[in-house]
Amino acid sequence: MSDRLLSARELAEYLGFQAGTIVDWAEAGTVPAFKLGGKLRFRLSEVEAWLEGRRLTGGGVSATPTAGTDRGLVSPLSATPNRGGPDAC
Repeated sequence: MSDRLLSARELAEYLGFQAGTIVDWAEAGTVPAFKLGGKLRFRLSEVEAWLEGRRLTGGGVSATPTAGTDRGLVSPLSATPNRGGPDAC
């Protein structure tokens, strides 16, 4: 199966949010994400399933990450945010 991988910037464009918000969500475990070669990546199919689950449960999507929403879809990320560098998005 070939699944599209998105950067935080691409996912932000797709969802209509800022890339920093997407990075914050990933670090908080709110949106399904993983690191590949030190760069944050998102599987489009996982993000779409996550969105559908939030729609069905009335969870919605807010610009503020909510603690404790990890549903086992997110791989642990580095505790050190990677902001400002080329790997951030």
